[in-house]
Amino acid sequence: MLRKTFLCLSLTLIPLVHADDFSQWKAAHEQNFQAHLSSQQKQFRKMLEDDWAAFTGQQGEVRDPVPKPVDPPVLVKEDEPEPQPAPKPPEPKPPAPVVPPAGDTVLFIGHRLTPPSWSVSLPGNYRSEAALVDAYTALATSDYQATLSWLENNRKALSLGDWGLWQLIRMVTEGHAARADDATLMQWFLLVEMGRDVRLGYADQQVVLLTHVQQMLYGRSYYTLDGQKYYDLADAIEGGVSLHIHGEQSDADSFDLAFHQHPVTNPDYGQRELRHGDNQLTFEFDRELARYYGNYPIMDLKYYFAAPFSDSVLASLQSSWASLDDRYESDLDKLNALMQLIQFGLVYETDQEQFGREHYQLPEELLFNPAADCEDRAIFFTKAVRVLFRMDTVGLLYPGHVAAAVALPGSGSRLTFAGRSYLVTDPTYIGSRAGDSMPKYQRASPEVITF
Repeated sequence: MLRKTFLCLSLTLIPLVHADDFSQWKAAHEQNFQAHLSSQQKQFRKMLEDDWAAFTGQQGEVRDPVPKPVDPPVLVKEDEPEPQPAPKPPEPKPPAPVVPPAGDTVLFIGHRLTPPSWSVSLPGNYRSEAALVDAYTALATSDYQATLSWLENNRKALSLGDWGLWQLIRMVTEGHAARADDATLMQWFLLVEMGRDVRLGYADQQVVLLTHVQQMLYGRSYYTLDGQKYYDLADAIEGGVSLHIHGEQSDADSFDLAFHQHPVTNPDYGQRELRHGDNQLTFEFDRELARYYGNYPIMDLKYYFAAPFSDSVLASLQSSWASLDDRYESDLDKLNALMQLIQFGLVYETDQEQFGREHYQLPEELLFNPAADCEDRAIFFTKAVRVLFRMDTVGLLYPGHVAAAVALPGSGSRLTFAGRSYLVTDPTYIGSRAGDSMPKYQRASPEVITF
């Protein structure tokens, strides 16, 4: 088992300097800066002194402008009653009340963490490049090294990807900064020290952190700088706002938000059943993990299809299916049984109905939240088919809809991709079987999602 070690700390901000003392404050920091800063930090500050330009942001892009149906599509065969999916389960219970963390302790994915002390005097009044250069000088001459080491240690111990690291940095800085802009400056400084490709912009006394991300993000405003998109991950400003933004940082790494692995939570397990007829799958899932992904930025669907199951969901899927497998002789019958467990065992709602915004759910979220739409079902289904039946699967992207296809013989709707023949499957088309395609998409040519 991964060993987790947490260090003690508290983070405080010294009160802002008064305007009358600003000259003395700046002179003291300048002397300290020249004496203690690395050549790389001096070079970075020189860039901040000289290289700023105005840019206008862009509104976040929409992946699919075609609205999804409010009601799920249902296949009704002649002389058969209309199939009815399972009733909507209760809303997820809020987390059990916990004692608020004492002092500067933070609660993160179920862990109580205590960062080290970081005392820094910031000038405030960030109305100009000069003020931001002064803030960088103050941060670079402060005792930030312990906080930096603590973040790196917890990043490794908790298997945090870039999104998890960013969330931890936000939690630590926002919980202790005197002002929101101070927290943003601290986040920017820490990420620069970690070698991440971030920029700082300002307008009307507000500072904004912009992050270069490898993936395209939907619904997040961004600025195109040196041919790359830099996103406002904190949703601090509306798209279309003009900012003064500093220049390029050399040899910096962009954020990678792909789901390579899940973070190590202090788990809060829940249980969810999917039923159809006499069949039932019982899942154990981690509420902490579901909450962690609840505000994840929206990316292209291929990243969600490629994301791994968590250990708890994978183990419960395999053990639950083991009791059903012998009921079916053919691979096609097994496939249909699994698909109909998802069709009938999950309530359908659009993202706008459930979340008020577009949001793609990973399996942990699908089991945690009351309902799921077509993307969520297709993601879950294709993963389960690969794990249980060792069959090749792909996603099918239509305007306003997502389905799946499986490399399996069978009659009905099929498509050929990369030299292989696939049978269309749709875990959102209630009552359908493998080979049944919704009438409106029978002549459509979907985009194939490989993973």
